[in-house]
Amino acid sequence: MQAKRPKQVGQLSYARVAREGIRVTVVCDNYPKSQTSKENFTDIQRAIGLHVDELPEERFTPRLVDSYLAKGMAIMVCHDELTKDWLAARVPTLVAWEGSRLMLVGLDALPTYKRVGVWFPGPAEDAKRYLLRLPRLNNGLDTKHWRIYERREEYNGVRPVISIDAAFVGVLERLRWRPFSGVGQAAFSLLGAKSEGKK
Repeated sequence: MQAKRPKQVGQLSYARVAREGIRVTVVCDNYPKSQTSKENFTDIQRAIGLHVDELPEERFTPRLVDSYLAKGMAIMVCHDELTKDWLAARVPTLVAWEGSRLMLVGLDALPTYKRVGVWFPGPAEDAKRYLLRLPRLNNGLDTKHWRIYERREEYNGVRPVISIDAAFVGVLERLRWRPFSGVGQAAFSLLGAKSEGKK
């Protein structure tokens, strides 16, 4: 008998992701620097609910199929274009929490990210130092929105797993996935994908 696999926390169900509708996202105006927390997501839902409550009964009624939090964004699934347009007009005026400045964008307008395994040679340092150093040594790289997920120290370097903005994959390809990192060249490798030139 096989042991049960532990349920992954924070994973979206297939039913939720596959649900029909027009997906848009409510994000802070400086996303991805500011991400929507669980508490902020609840505040956004409440603020939208208040707008719905204020609508006259005989007029248009917006129909949201679903809303959920994913990757620091409040995803709204609209039943139709009218609901999406109504939401687009209301979101910039929402006061979900003090100082909140929100905007509504389509999912296609947001940056996409790729997970990479990296080898940074040399003495062990905080992985954030490497991210600060990479743009200085490699023209065209911008690591402001890269995130470090895991980090493993070895005797001659550091191996972090990093989420990078997919817009910079081309820059890494031009560098043959070997950007300069200080005391040597780092080795980047897309996780879950095979590609030439990656170590």
